[in-house]
Amino acid sequence: MRKIIYISIGWAICVSCNVGEDYKEPQLYTDATIAQTLNISTQKPLPQKWYIDFSDSQLAELVEKGLQNSTDIKTAIARIKQARAQLQMTKVAALPQISAQGGYNYEKQSKNVGLAADSHYYTTGFDATWEVDLWGKNRRQIEADRANLKALKYTLENVRLAVAAEIAANYFNLLEGAENLRLAEKNTRLQQDIFATVKAKYDSGLTDDTAYSEAQYLLENTRAQIPTYKAAVESYRNALATIIGVLPTELNIKTDGAHRISAAPSNKAHNLTEFPAKVVRLRPDVAAAEQNLIAQNALVGAAVAELYPNVSISGLWGYAAQGGSKLIRSSSQTYNYAPLVSLPLLDWNSLQNNVRLQKYIKDEALENYKQAVIAAVAEIKDAQNAYLEAVKSAQNQYRALQNMHNAVSLIQKKYENGLIEFSDVVTAQQNLISAERAYTAIRTKIIQKKIAFYKAVGAPL
Repeated sequence: MRKIIYISIGWAICVSCNVGEDYKEPQLYTDATIAQTLNISTQKPLPQKWYIDFSDSQLAELVEKGLQNSTDIKTAIARIKQARAQLQMTKVAALPQISAQGGYNYEKQSKNVGLAADSHYYTTGFDATWEVDLWGKNRRQIEADRANLKALKYTLENVRLAVAAEIAANYFNLLEGAENLRLAEKNTRLQQDIFATVKAKYDSGLTDDTAYSEAQYLLENTRAQIPTYKAAVESYRNALATIIGVLPTELNIKTDGAHRISAAPSNKAHNLTEFPAKVVRLRPDVAAAEQNLIAQNALVGAAVAELYPNVSISGLWGYAAQGGSKLIRSSSQTYNYAPLVSLPLLDWNSLQNNVRLQKYIKDEALENYKQAVIAAVAEIKDAQNAYLEAVKSAQNQYRALQNMHNAVSLIQKKYENGLIEFSDVVTAQQNLISAERAYTAIRTKIIQKKIAFYKAVGAPL
């Protein structure tokens, strides 16, 4: 009983001694400071599956397909599996290692060494080794591996977020290209009508060569843009297929009906200041940076543990005999055990320098974590400002486009009544085309900035 008590006390001492400092969360910026910086008005939770906020079922299908098929996501999952296997290996390294063995040895003696006799030697049994984790080196390594595993899980979430954002961005770029293509085709039809009117006047001698050439130029210039827009749409379609992890022929993307850039700009941008300040620390890349810091803090403790005496125990139990028939007998039993204590005496400060090295790496990890927090706040701030400015710009552009439509209509009537030169019609038409493109671009920009905001705050999928 006394022996059991001593063993239990010794075991308790072994498992309770961890050298090195335990991790303490760095005091960087409070939630109140972050909330003030980002002008957060209300602490509302972020929406689940943020891409649904765009009210496009086709986009939702593409994102969900990408989250299942993306090669980047599958690569991140493979790295998590590797880290999980490494953690299991580290855990069992602290346990006694037992192996079974069996052997046979035959030796024929030389006749010139006196009395000689052939010998047969049989052995079988088990041998075990155990390096006692007296100072917590292995436990610190387990702590580091667990943190690395968590960091990779956060990295996976960051990859998933990036994939979803890339799919959404390219999808709306595709819709912008399709919208520009529709505008070019519509303007081509309108300018064909204008050219027909000018040609009729030209044939009747009511207008000169200049008006005829200008009308033809305007028509051909607009028509020449159609292949460029078709190529852009196809390019974005191919980019989407690459991100999603499928062949372009496997995507059937519609660009009509409900799947178009919204017709009018929204003036509701208040939800960009309604989210918890803690999302900065919960953002996947920031959380991964903190886990890297936790892992490195544990590795400092593992390096410190190497400065202390190392205790290991090895032993063997089995049977040994000169004849196979006598091997498995009580009289053939054999065993040994060998406790060993080792202490580094002269290593030319190698172990101490390793401790310093791990501490310096920890300092680097701390700065990386701090920089991740700062960059996250800056990215969110930029996304907020860019979205608000895009909305204001879109509202101005929308009014300008409406005025331009009215102006073109009036100028067209004046030309038909012979009140102005055709060059005025050409200028108005070119301005209208530019205004339509600009308005399509700014509508797309609003959506892209909203996507950037969701990505910046690490909105959940």
